[in-house]
Amino acid sequence: MGNFELLDNLFQIAVLLCACCAAGFFALRHKSRSLLILSLAYACFAMGTTYYVLYLVIMGIWPQVFYVAEISWLAAWLFYLSAQIERTEGRRVGFSCPAALAAAVLAATAFLDRDFGPSRLLSALFALTAGATVYLSVFHMQTGAQRRVRDALMTGCAALQVLLYLVSNFTRDYTRFNLYYAVDLTLTLSMAALLPLTLREVGDR
Repeated sequence: MGNFELLDNLFQIAVLLCACCAAGFFALRHKSRSLLILSLAYACFAMGTTYYVLYLVIMGIWPQVFYVAEISWLAAWLFYLSAQIERTEGRRVGFSCPAALAAAVLAATAFLDRDFGPSRLLSALFALTAGATVYLSVFHMQTGAQRRVRDALMTGCAALQVLLYLVSNFTRDYTRFNLYYAVDLTLTLSMAALLPLTLREVGDR
């Protein structure tokens, strides 16, 4: 059993569930679709990690194949993509070479690394979703959209998610703090940081 992995996952669940509740509260208060979508993204990601931890508690081992968790994480990224699409309403989205290059590199890396396990379908869906999210985020930054920090952070979250899977290929010891946990903790905090940035954007409308 990876002791630090259990602590890392429990921390992620706690942070994202708190962020989910906060985003849901502010979504109702401000009647904001952006905050509601973000709340649902947090909920899906936390549920995927919760399944992962519950499997350990019940079965006593980490799941070798965990499609339930991966589907939940994929749903979270679909909500993140929806959040970026929602920001393009009323604006024309054209072709951007830098955005396309960034999206293609990230999507190809995610698919070739089989980020979502042996299933080519799930890996392809994640690659396309994360790639599209990165494309819109980089495009927003290029075209002078407000709140570029949020777009940069969203791009960073996608990159960290893919990096986490890459690092896991070389991680053998899950009992102590290492690069894997540094990336995962950074990913968790980066996702949570989307909330205040989104809230500020909603308040400026």
